[in-house]
Amino acid sequence: MKKIIKIGIGVFGIVAFGIGLLIFVFLQSMKADEDEVKKVKIQAQGYIKNTFKDEIVIYDTLFDNMGNFPTFDYAAKAENKKDNTQFLIYYNEETKQMEDTYIAEKWEKELENNIRPYIEQKLGTLDEFWVEYDERAGITYNVNPNKPSSYKEYDAAPTILISVPRKPDKKDEEILNEIVAFLQKDVGLKHGTVSMSYIKNGAPLDDKEWFKTF
Repeated sequence: MKKIIKIGIGVFGIVAFGIGLLIFVFLQSMKADEDEVKKVKIQAQGYIKNTFKDEIVIYDTLFDNMGNFPTFDYAAKAENKKDNTQFLIYYNEETKQMEDTYIAEKWEKELENNIRPYIEQKLGTLDEFWVEYDERAGITYNVNPNKPSSYKEYDAAPTILISVPRKPDKKDEEILNEIVAFLQKDVGLKHGTVSMSYIKNGAPLDDKEWFKTF
């Protein structure tokens, strides 16, 4: 009996050690590599010098340990002091060049400012409201970051995510159509997708979700 107990304790110890080792490895993988952090800062400083005329300040770094960005793991967080736009600068592993999200972030801010008051007027209190352009929008459309044109001049299609903290209403489809018409006629958005869902404090209230693409 004592031998069995000893074997059991030994097996338990090995399992516990294995679990502990896995946890340690996982936690280590979640930590940023200081050498990589320094590297991306140096790269970003050189990129800023060669790309921007406005004062651009690096205020932090990003380590994508969750795989949210498929083209990079590390990025410098930067801010344009002229217009207060915050964006990322990173080395794109696919294109093998330094890139930034400045135009995408600038367009998102511009579009959100143009449409939020109207959407809140039509839908009331919002749980979440996001305007998202592709992070490479400025590169795709060859926009000069020192002469950042409005989103209205390009065909770039953002995704607008709206969630309202209530149950669906029979008038919601009509309201969504009115929002799309407003985006096209009054805001000058050529293409995009609008999504509306029913969420309160991050918890779904209904599985209904509206999508409109134009």
